[in-house]
Amino acid sequence: MPTVLEMAGPILEMLTWLCLPTGLILLVYTGILRRFVHPWSVAEGVVYSDPTGTGFRWFDQKYRVHHAPMSPHDIKDLAVGDTLPIYYHPNRPTQWQTAAPEPAGRTAVALGRILTGIGTVAFIAGFVLPMF
Repeated sequence: MPTVLEMAGPILEMLTWLCLPTGLILLVYTGILRRFVHPWSVAEGVVYSDPTGTGFRWFDQKYRVHHAPMSPHDIKDLAVGDTLPIYYHPNRPTQWQTAAPEPAGRTAVALGRILTGIGTVAFIAGFVLPMF
């Protein structure tokens, strides 16, 4: 009958090969997703009101002015000249929001960290356990 240490070897090997690459792939995927697909920049938006309408204006990272026309009802709690943070997509400034965006792939990052941790512990244990 095999001992516990003899049975742990194949189990640790399997955990290493299943968890470590999968976790690393998830972390790389979410890194690419956050960097290139869903990047958000923040700018200080100013409420304006002129003959063309009411809304927000802000400068992007390349110092271009962007306008977000709004109805006076939407910004009834703000006065002209008030500032607020505007989160926008650097490549598509027409895609913006005033609430802080949720990070893309939050669940995938958590799962990637857990799987990478399990795979790393199994990898190290696979080298340490045969010494005993």
